[in-house]
Amino acid sequence: MKKISVRSVAIALSFCLCAFIAAAQTKPNLTGTWKMNSSKSKFVNNGPSMITIKFDQNDSSFTELFTITENNGERKADLKYTAGAEETTTQIEDFPVQITAKWEGETLVIEMKFEDSLLVRKITISSDGKTMTMAVHRTKGENVSDETVVLEKQ
Repeated sequence: MKKISVRSVAIALSFCLCAFIAAAQTKPNLTGTWKMNSSKSKFVNNGPSMITIKFDQNDSSFTELFTITENNGERKADLKYTAGAEETTTQIEDFPVQITAKWEGETLVIEMKFEDSLLVRKITISSDGKTMTMAVHRTKGENVSDETVVLEKQ
């Protein structure tokens, strides 16, 4: 019978632990075009008629073209940010916006600070990669609202 050395066992356990940690740190890839499923989404009021988000993800850096269609027309926001990085300042419709993003497990949390309001989006992807759920928390003065937007990969 062959004896297994303590060193061999330690190396094998170290390898398994590293593989487990690497697998646990894998973040979902949001890259793609996502369109709102209005029947599965929940808004405080009627909500928009359409939301389309085009994500490009490179590691923890994101480019996002966000298009929202409402009764009064279409609005777009072209956003760039990096999860875990310093706050990014950009313009949305001539208004300055500070964006921070971070991963909380497999959830991407994006905070957008406007002059008098805060918008927090928590984005998760289904296990099959076909559905994005965005929990949206808005605070403007004393007004607070929570909405859920369900988007499907195109």
